[in-house]
Amino acid sequence: MSESIAKVWNTCGYVRLSREDGDKGESNSVTGQKDLIRDYFSRHPELRECGMKVDDGYTGSNFDRPAFQEMMAEVKAGKINCIVVKDLSRFGREHLDAGEYIEKIFPFLGVRFIAINDHYDSLHSNAESDELMIPFKNLINEAYCRDTSIKIRSQLEIKRNRGDFIGSFAVFGYRKDPEDHHRLLVDDYASEVVRDIFRWKLEGISTGDIADRLSKSGIPTPMDYKKSLGMRVYTPFRVKAESTWSAGMILRILKNPTYIGVLEQGRVTTPSYKVKKLVHKPQEEWAVVPDHHEAIIDRYDFECVQRVLALDTRTCVGGQAVELFSGMVVCGECGAAMIRKTVPSGKKKYVYYVCAAHKNDKTCFSHTIRDTVLEEIVLELVKQHIDDVVGLSAMLDLTDVAQLQKANIKKLKDRMAMKREEVERSQALLRSLYESLADGIIDRDEYQDLKKTYTRRREEAEAQIEELQREMSIKIDTASSRGWIEQFRKHQGISCLDRTIVVSLIERILIYREHRVEVVFRWCDEYRHQLDLLMQAQRLHPEREAV
Repeated sequence: MSESIAKVWNTCGYVRLSREDGDKGESNSVTGQKDLIRDYFSRHPELRECGMKVDDGYTGSNFDRPAFQEMMAEVKAGKINCIVVKDLSRFGREHLDAGEYIEKIFPFLGVRFIAINDHYDSLHSNAESDELMIPFKNLINEAYCRDTSIKIRSQLEIKRNRGDFIGSFAVFGYRKDPEDHHRLLVDDYASEVVRDIFRWKLEGISTGDIADRLSKSGIPTPMDYKKSLGMRVYTPFRVKAESTWSAGMILRILKNPTYIGVLEQGRVTTPSYKVKKLVHKPQEEWAVVPDHHEAIIDRYDFECVQRVLALDTRTCVGGQAVELFSGMVVCGECGAAMIRKTVPSGKKKYVYYVCAAHKNDKTCFSHTIRDTVLEEIVLELVKQHIDDVVGLSAMLDLTDVAQLQKANIKKLKDRMAMKREEVERSQALLRSLYESLADGIIDRDEYQDLKKTYTRRREEAEAQIEELQREMSIKIDTASSRGWIEQFRKHQGISCLDRTIVVSLIERILIYREHRVEVVFRWCDEYRHQLDLLMQAQRLHPEREAV
């Protein structure tokens, strides 16, 4: 006994604090824990302080903490043979791992473990009582951690569903409302940078070139901008004093629906309070709040950018912008892409669009068209369609089509109800077939034939319901909004095409033999629906057409 008392222990104090575990109060603060441990050192001269390890902001539900791992490395190196903590909950809240360290790993390594407030000292432990009490206390600590995690998760879910912004930092382009941190306000400086990024992308500039433009202009990255505002931002990926813009940063901005006023939260989660690996949740489980805050980017421009990102947007040779029709020209004969081919002639070079299927394996007709000719044809078609849309809008303003819209929507709802009844009837007949077979009313061949018939009827009715739903959604959208018309109106009077006009108004361009060109415009279904309504209204009121 005298030898053990006289022994001097190389001791390390260990401090842990985590708001996630509900570690609140001055007594659990880093300073409070340090003071308690050092006071204990002063009353036990055999404990020689060799360090104080602090994990500030780390959960106790696992031992993947940097300061703890550093302390264990020093234990294995023989520098430390005693560890002192305020209580067992500061050491860890996962009862299996905590018990593994206290009962197996520390004794094996010859480490003395002291939990001050729990009156536990492995050097003077009572084997019988500690064998029961220590696991019990660890189990209580884990239960506390689990309950706290459940409460925090449920509170965050409530806040997300009611539209409270709960992120640590506002997305680049916004700032938190100083009076209510759950609200987002537009940041005047950063929002202009975001608008430039979207505008350049619509003009055909690649994401890499946009990043270079911003870097050369001295525009700070989102992280550096937050740091310039005094925010404490940290990332393990940072390797330079100042970060630089990259194509990945630009893509994240271009794909973020926050800029059209949509708040998406709860996209990732953790499997449990013990496992901190992030898991992506299905989209239907996200907390999505439309029109949550002021939009920076127009919704139609945002949709155009998403289309541009999905297109083949290879850059011009020696240029920064993509080709005018890049990713949009297809063969009207076979559906293959029309590719650009440069043909030198003397000192000049001519560019043609050729069918990829014919060029590669001769499975389509040999037909080509000059790029300049195609541009002239498309320009005239676009100008004509703009005039048609604007003219249609003017006629709709003079014609009362609201009642017709309601009547058409009601007609579709009635047809959908009939189709649903047909689905239910076919399903009921399918359920009764087996009973008829079992009762001997029909034989097996009749059973198979009737089953195929009823199944086909049900599938046809279900497909028709889907088509009616799509048609009704178009009618409802066009009845409630004509914003798509404004996308054509703002380009009225154009004299030439640019990439922004092309991706904003055109879905695809079809090239047929003999230089025949067909342009499929965006919102063509909405246009046809409004045109049908106008024609219906004029048939009902021919006197207005004469006016």
